[in-house]
Amino acid sequence: MQPKTPLPLSSEWKDPASYVTSLLSFATSSELFQQFCGGIHIVDFLTHEPDLYTTLLPEEWRQFFDRHDTQDILDLLIREDVSSLEDVMVSRSEDGGAQDDVQQRRDAWKWKAGPLPPKSLLDYIRDIRKFSLRRDFQPQVSDKGTSSISRNIAVGMRPKKRHEVENFSRYVNSLSANVAQSRGQPVTHIVDFGSGQNYLGRTLASPPYNKHIIAIERRHDCIRGARSMDISAKLTRKNAIEQNPKEHRRRPPVNRKPEGWSERPQDGIISGLSLLNSSEAIEIAGDPVSAIHVFRDVNIEPGDICAGPSRKNRRRAQAEDLLLSERKGAKGVVDYIEHDIQDGYLEPIIHPIVQPPADEACILAGSSATNTDHDREVQTTNDAKVMVVSLHSCGNLLHHGVRSLILNRSVVAIAMVGCCYNLMTERLGPATYKLPLLRSRHPRLEATSIAYDPHGFPMSKQLEAYRHGSGTGVRLNITARSMALQAPYNWGRIESEDFFTRHFYRALFQRVLRDRGVIPRPDIPTSLDDFDAGGDSPSSHPPVIVGSLRKSAFASFPAYVRAAISKLSHDPDHGTSIRTHLANVSDEELERYAARYRLDKKKLSIVWCLMAFSAMVAEAIIVVDRWQFLREHPVVRQCWVEPVFDYAESPRNLAVIGIKG
Repeated sequence: MQPKTPLPLSSEWKDPASYVTSLLSFATSSELFQQFCGGIHIVDFLTHEPDLYTTLLPEEWRQFFDRHDTQDILDLLIREDVSSLEDVMVSRSEDGGAQDDVQQRRDAWKWKAGPLPPKSLLDYIRDIRKFSLRRDFQPQVSDKGTSSISRNIAVGMRPKKRHEVENFSRYVNSLSANVAQSRGQPVTHIVDFGSGQNYLGRTLASPPYNKHIIAIERRHDCIRGARSMDISAKLTRKNAIEQNPKEHRRRPPVNRKPEGWSERPQDGIISGLSLLNSSEAIEIAGDPVSAIHVFRDVNIEPGDICAGPSRKNRRRAQAEDLLLSERKGAKGVVDYIEHDIQDGYLEPIIHPIVQPPADEACILAGSSATNTDHDREVQTTNDAKVMVVSLHSCGNLLHHGVRSLILNRSVVAIAMVGCCYNLMTERLGPATYKLPLLRSRHPRLEATSIAYDPHGFPMSKQLEAYRHGSGTGVRLNITARSMALQAPYNWGRIESEDFFTRHFYRALFQRVLRDRGVIPRPDIPTSLDDFDAGGDSPSSHPPVIVGSLRKSAFASFPAYVRAAISKLSHDPDHGTSIRTHLANVSDEELERYAARYRLDKKKLSIVWCLMAFSAMVAEAIIVVDRWQFLREHPVVRQCWVEPVFDYAESPRNLAVIGIKG
């Protein structure tokens, strides 16, 4: 199950230890990488003085870029065989003849009908590719019947989600079997962190996997929506009232609001027992399919669900009989827990499900068992072995999932796929790199850098204590983490041109806002000490956040500005200023702006390509940090990183795997 190497590295790396050491050295010493990953922001592109493009890029790079199309430059970054270009340059430079003749021949050499790229650019491209993690996905050979998701289970899934769920559910099933074989004990429960609509859990609970899923989700509406899709997927049946309303109206009225009833369950378990009357229980109990058992519109305390059957409560006794009959015949079960996960300690949350008390264990074991059999069943039931999984956990939620392997005795394995790196918090505080600062102060940048969140990045001691020329610790600010979400290998010509236009319009709109007095001139510190201490607080100048606009807003720059003004006019921080300063701006003036800065669109597009390309290393640092965290704990026997679906379908495809000894 475990790949040959614990990290998906390029072939030039012989072992992961040397890779990690070189990766951290590059990230903390390369000024170009640090500027492309967090040192600049695209919104500042047309307001920065001096010119950002000239300040950032070496002259020989700019001369090369001036002679080539943006799409060709993008091909050079991510697709061109850099080694062959380097070989050509070396071989031709070693030709005989005078130095002047060599230079003349070099000027005649062409790439894409233009000059060859400078060696320093090729070296940078080679470094970024070398330190980026490989994304090659090898689909597992599926068993018969596990090749695809049935139509009723795939309800609500888009093609991307279906690809993710289909491949990851197969991977989780294979991993759980591998864990069971290596440990000699089966995985009894699979916990889905941040289950959302429970696409993954629903698939794993259904044939052919038939797993017992514990879906943890903080949003009540998501759980309610997931339950509706459970019915469509035939994991549970509709309430008998919904199936036969005429029959229900003939029955005498029943008080369905027990004492303490409320519309929305509080933070707790929505799980095993359903509150049903006898006729409903009879109608549902005969259904042999997998079932999800939920309390409906009732506040439940964790202790309530584990209580034994009460003779005074006929409904509870009937519900427990139903639980027994269904769980004996069910092929998969899903228990929902409504909970806002704040750390990786899960035992109190999942305890009522994975370790039910003796009374409920007796029900599950069978009433005809002898005392000896009962004791053995209770012991087996309480010996839960849990695997924690997550498909695209946002921000720190994945950190909590990784830590769960260390913090919980019952958790024996994890398989976590992360996303939304921008939602991660920072643990070490502001960076202290002594670099020329190319971006203005920004409230969000400052606020996130001083969070000092113990659950944030980095997780591992190695990254936390790493010493380099500018201080101690590896840091990635929110701009670098946001850029790590880009997928440049998936960019086509049309798509890339579209978002080049979007970024150009946003940067140009920022210039209009500055010229019109809506925002002040950017405050660019001259040193890091000045950044830390000087000037007005960034919070005194809230940033202008345009956000998403409809597609028609990008037909032209005037159309974009009109749409942005309409949206920002209601902004609590800038609405009044927008209405005052931009009320009389004409389309002719906006067209002049677009014409004046027309040539800067290519420059901005090139910088954006370099930022997205460089950020692949930022993602590698984030993933390696999580893997390194597991390596640092002796209780973890195996840990690795592996692509679990196709990058072209879903670029955040790296899963962090950990297994206890």
